[in-house]
Amino acid sequence: MIHAEFQPQEKLMITSNSGLTIVNENFSVVLSHQRPSSVILTVPHDGLIANDFSRMFQERQHGWKGRDLYVWPIANEIIQQCLQSEMKVNAVRFLMARAYVDANREMLDQDMIGQTALEDRRLTGIYRHYHSEISRLLELSLEAFGDDKVLLIDLHGFGKQPEFAPPKGYDLILGTANRTTIRYGEIDRIFAQSMRNCGYRVFLPSEKSVVPNKSDPYSAGHTTRWYSKQFGINTLQIEISSRFRNKESKKLGEQLAVDIAGFLSEQCP
Repeated sequence: MIHAEFQPQEKLMITSNSGLTIVNENFSVVLSHQRPSSVILTVPHDGLIANDFSRMFQERQHGWKGRDLYVWPIANEIIQQCLQSEMKVNAVRFLMARAYVDANREMLDQDMIGQTALEDRRLTGIYRHYHSEISRLLELSLEAFGDDKVLLIDLHGFGKQPEFAPPKGYDLILGTANRTTIRYGEIDRIFAQSMRNCGYRVFLPSEKSVVPNKSDPYSAGHTTRWYSKQFGINTLQIEISSRFRNKESKKLGEQLAVDIAGFLSEQCP
């Protein structure tokens, strides 16, 4: 392992023709508009892979290390589709390999299901930068819209169906920590019904866990719980089935993005 001090990457900023600014800094990519958005997407697990940094950093010892493959293209398509309806959505993507840093875990030795954010303390600044960018965008959104009008969506991917899934499985699994991250209205229930109307199989959490006395990995992670608690806003974790996230099913993923964007444009203008 190399023990030299880690040097974060330099800041790169580009503005697209649509006015969307793209900033790449410290292994976080931020897509934002000149004006705040009422919706912020976060993608913590579709970044680089462990082999990109082989023998450079200490790997995490506890927790899943895999990449949520091709979640980001769906997030990007949601943003672009919303732009066509003149709605602006901001997003933050974490690029560091999950094998070294899991940005969706608490900065503790182990979280409530025994997983760690990182082992290599040189990477702490990368973790903190990602969350500082989310907080910055949220603060702007709260000032512009108020806490009851802001929605943070944390996007993930899953391959293994949960034990409570029906025979055909789920397309989308929503996480709200049993609705504790829904502080205003019923945006989770409205979203679930909208997606069902589009033909998707959706798991919608209720106030009680479907796996009592067990840890539910899809209930809602650190990002969803933390930002709802700290900012007093609605937050929603969306797990996307692998069948929407591979090269053979690219069209399915694109259509899913269109349908989610349609919901956001209608419900969160």
